[in-house]
Amino acid sequence: MLPVLCEKPFTPRVGVSGLPVGHRILELINQARATPRRCGNEMFAAAPPVRWNESLAVSSQRHSDDMARYNFFDHVSARDGSHSWDRVERAGYKYRTTGENIAAGYNSAEAAVEGWIKSPGHCANLMNPEFTEMGAALAVNRRSKMGMYWTQEFGAPL
Repeated sequence: MLPVLCEKPFTPRVGVSGLPVGHRILELINQARATPRRCGNEMFAAAPPVRWNESLAVSSQRHSDDMARYNFFDHVSARDGSHSWDRVERAGYKYRTTGENIAAGYNSAEAAVEGWIKSPGHCANLMNPEFTEMGAALAVNRRSKMGMYWTQEFGAPL
């Protein structure tokens, strides 16, 4: 399992909503993919940009919402036991390959993406040249342990 990514304290910005933040994540991911980088012990060449996919965004939003609502942080849903591939299929995405990054507690898209870049497994996902599409979202629940929950789904369609 990938490490928990967390930044404290929780002070969300007013007016933060999931999908516009997702588009900012897309910009940041494509900037990161444009540069060769080391992810842990593995070196990655620059990768082509990914494009936005609404089905992957819907899947991302649903998982972020579940983590925020049910106060958990995991790739496996505490509510129904689903995995990322189950969720992207439910959202209508037909894929050749798929991958997921999650983060919690970060107060901005920039901080979440920087955390993913610093984490070898998450970094490998975002640099994977097989992925051509992505969606991302954020959910906020001030009463939950982590406050802000980020999900990013990558895919390559059939």
